[in-house]
Amino acid sequence: MSLKKTKTSIVLIVLTIGILSSNLATAQAKWDYLPPRGYVAHKVEQPLTIDGKAEKAWDNAPWSNYFNDIEGSKKPKPRFKTRMKMLWDAKYLYVYAELEEPHVWSYQTKRDCKIFIENDFEMFIKPSTMAPTYGEFEMNARGTVWDLYFHRPYRSGANYMESWDMRDIVVGVDVQGTINNPADIDKGWSVEVAFPWSALRDLGRKSPCNDGDIWRVNFSRVEWEQAVSADGKYIHKVGPHQESLKEDNWTWSPQRVVQMHEPEYWGYFQLSTKTSGSVAFKRPQEETILQTLIYLLRAKRENMEAKTIQALIGDDKIQVKGFNFKAEMQESLFGFYIIITNVDNGERYAIDELEVIKKL
Repeated sequence: MSLKKTKTSIVLIVLTIGILSSNLATAQAKWDYLPPRGYVAHKVEQPLTIDGKAEKAWDNAPWSNYFNDIEGSKKPKPRFKTRMKMLWDAKYLYVYAELEEPHVWSYQTKRDCKIFIENDFEMFIKPSTMAPTYGEFEMNARGTVWDLYFHRPYRSGANYMESWDMRDIVVGVDVQGTINNPADIDKGWSVEVAFPWSALRDLGRKSPCNDGDIWRVNFSRVEWEQAVSADGKYIHKVGPHQESLKEDNWTWSPQRVVQMHEPEYWGYFQLSTKTSGSVAFKRPQEETILQTLIYLLRAKRENMEAKTIQALIGDDKIQVKGFNFKAEMQESLFGFYIIITNVDNGERYAIDELEVIKKL
């Protein structure tokens, strides 16, 4: 979902300061932490037929959790079910998704049109936790595609490339019913996409795909309440005063806010060279420290006059989920660095004003 679609402001993470003892004041970073979802993608031995239908090879791929509201499970349960699967081989990353939908409709056919003004399926993929670059992919029930390259999230001054096309992408759609026919009730639609690794590497990850590699990813479904026009076409439903109704946003890994462009909330997929069976997902060890860096970056942007971590949060010692961190801030030629050290193992990470993260 593009920012053009919503003007919802970014919600700040809440920080609570607690005094642990009379001798040591430690900032307790207590935000609404919910570990992002993880998925293990098995390898396939033969290329898949991309037609929107689940061929036998997909039987070896586990289903994801059903999507929930973008803000999390505290919001109403989605009206229709959505779930996905992933597989991969040496050439492609494969995604298959099923979208329950009693009225399948879509009229847009031009590539790079604003797909989200109709019901759609979206994928956001970020190859590296360190680099801010990522890609956005949207498609509708006619197989029309919109793909964008982001240099960084909107909050960090995003300038995206709408002209960027994911080279050699293959898409397939299967409608279980009749598209654009208000006279009947449909079962839904399914999508199948083959993302070439060669194109995904445009996003900043050049190394080959290996067993255990982890990428950031999230999936979203945009769903509008529909009505039928006088000429028999589907249109957006309006309220009692002819006001536009907001769309529903249902995601695989919850975003906490109505905004997809906050990559630290995305889930992960992990590559496995096994073709079937159970493989445990291994959550990245640096996840907590990376989320803390993003928290401090937000705090700095709200208080650009602050020159020290103490000025931001009251102390330079931070405890998150049992981890003990020490933070510092340094000025740079063009901005600043925020540096965090894991007191327990000595690992150090830094983030700059443009959201580039480095392990020191």
